[in-house]
Amino acid sequence: MSAVRGKVPQWKVDAVEEIKRLFREYPVVGIAGFRGVPSSQFQSVRRDLRDEVAIRVVKNTLLKLALESLGGDYKKLEDYIEDQVAIVASRLNPFKLFKKLENTKTPSPLKPNQVSPVDVVVEAGPTNFPPGPILGEIQAAGIPAAIEKGKIVVKNTVTVVKAGEVVKPEVARALNLLEVKPIKIGLDTKALMENGIVFTPVDLAIDEAQVFEDFIEAARKALNLAVNSAYVTEETAEILIQKAFLDAKNLAINAAVFEKEVMPDILAKAYSEMLAVANLLGDEALDEDLKERLSGLSVAVQQPAAEQVEEAKEEEEEEEEEPKEEEALEGLGALFG
Repeated sequence: MSAVRGKVPQWKVDAVEEIKRLFREYPVVGIAGFRGVPSSQFQSVRRDLRDEVAIRVVKNTLLKLALESLGGDYKKLEDYIEDQVAIVASRLNPFKLFKKLENTKTPSPLKPNQVSPVDVVVEAGPTNFPPGPILGEIQAAGIPAAIEKGKIVVKNTVTVVKAGEVVKPEVARALNLLEVKPIKIGLDTKALMENGIVFTPVDLAIDEAQVFEDFIEAARKALNLAVNSAYVTEETAEILIQKAFLDAKNLAINAAVFEKEVMPDILAKAYSEMLAVANLLGDEALDEDLKERLSGLSVAVQQPAAEQVEEAKEEEEEEEEEPKEEEALEGLGALFG
């Protein structure tokens, strides 16, 4: 008896129902590509992630039928069904799931006649190869190589393949010899969905180091704002007390409030102001004690200033004739009043 024409095989019905079950059961679902992933690597990934991620390889037509049947936001994922894809479902949030999937990728060499997805650059530097036929194989790939000190070296950094170009067999062999693995093979996230929101790799790829730095900067600015606005929290209380103490002390010194805690500072300030006033007076108005104090202060200040004057003098001598001694003395007099 012939099969009824147009009847859908039961295995397809079961497969669609299984897909729908996964999408309903897990809060985060998505689609990942696995083109070029060796079977052994794919099975290893499934084994390593089995406790956190459900991975199912399905036919694209059946996946589309399941999404159509589910309807609603699930239909958004239809746009990401292309080539060889698998369903991924997890209770991890989309960002953690994306990171898990990215970690499945391993460095891999390019294959002959493969279209390179990236620019492939060979850096200048020594190799581990002694002189021999390998030199010719490397040069055949357009890589400037030579022999130096008993080793084959790449003379200059060169781009041997550009993104979108077909990899020539001789280039693939040379890159393999040099252990250049420019691509990563693993599960390639197409899209993940949570609560009806679709996330693509552009949304999910986060620079964790930069985010950490941003948090540090935000915390620093928040603390600064809280301190300057006198907002008391556990983190700012000690700083605010210290700031209040210093502000009060500064006010007491400038207002000459004769309290025990600020008297040494008031006296030091008065002494400094006294010397400044004395420095403006002529020698006939000063006693020996003040002259001696001002002399000690002048020596400490004049030493670096004298060096600056000497440097300026040498520069001027190079450009013009040597200045007169009287002009140099005038310069010193202007500097030190």
